[in-house]
Amino acid sequence: MRTGILVVATVFATAISIAAVAHEGAKGVVKERMDGMEVIGKQVKMMVPMLKGEVPYDPAKVELAAMKISSHAGSAFTELFPTGSTNTPSEASPEIWEKWDAFSRLSDELAINADMLKTIAAKDAASGSNDTSQFDDAFRNVLQTCKSCHQQFRAD
Repeated sequence: MRTGILVVATVFATAISIAAVAHEGAKGVVKERMDGMEVIGKQVKMMVPMLKGEVPYDPAKVELAAMKISSHAGSAFTELFPTGSTNTPSEASPEIWEKWDAFSRLSDELAINADMLKTIAAKDAASGSNDTSQFDDAFRNVLQTCKSCHQQFRAD
């Protein structure tokens, strides 16, 4: 399981790096949501090395990253998907609007998981804990939510 999540994390971080190029020409609500995804991606990319044990766990950085992710999730995210907003270069699949409840649920789930990650990181920062077990689990939940949403609702 750990290897699979690490692969997902690495692929997700790489995809975010490539996505910046795809934003050329985006306007309006499509650009807004792409910019939000870029913010989320940068936070994920910063935390992946902590999950892999390549850099020390830094709860203060994780708390800030989780706050940024949460601010671009839930209704703040879904409101950026008005019906018919699939203008090029949008990567939004038309299935978003066909399965709106599932899409909305995943966006809310991302907010909940990011808030949980923030709570854990804040607690660790306050106590000076370097135990990564709760961080690992909470961050994996964030990654899994991203993966589920992208698999179902991101156009290739």
